[in-house]
Amino acid sequence: MKLRHLTAALALAAVGVVGTAGIATAQDSSTTSTPAASTATAKGKAAACVKATARLPKIQDRETKVEARITKLNDRLAKAQQANHPDAVKVIQFRLDWAKTVDQHLKDASALISSECPTS
Repeated sequence: MKLRHLTAALALAAVGVVGTAGIATAQDSSTTSTPAASTATAKGKAAACVKATARLPKIQDRETKVEARITKLNDRLAKAQQANHPDAVKVIQFRLDWAKTVDQHLKDASALISSECPTS
């Protein structure tokens, strides 16, 4: 029993020492900005823009497919409503809402890429 208490006390002391050392290190560090850091950030953004613009055609293709799906779901929804199938209407409406959410997400992503990454 005493061994457990001793082990627990040592573990707690070790955590305390490591924790205070981390705080002391965090307080000790100085924040100096260098031109190299801003250059690295610009290079990172340029690399991200290259990847994003490469994915843009796939995003636009997916957008076209989702819009076609929305059109089909609207037709199915109208038919289900005319045929008075409330359960089918619920399912189709759920799928339609999800497709519209995906479509909006794709449009937002496309717009973000277009605004943040200038084409050269």
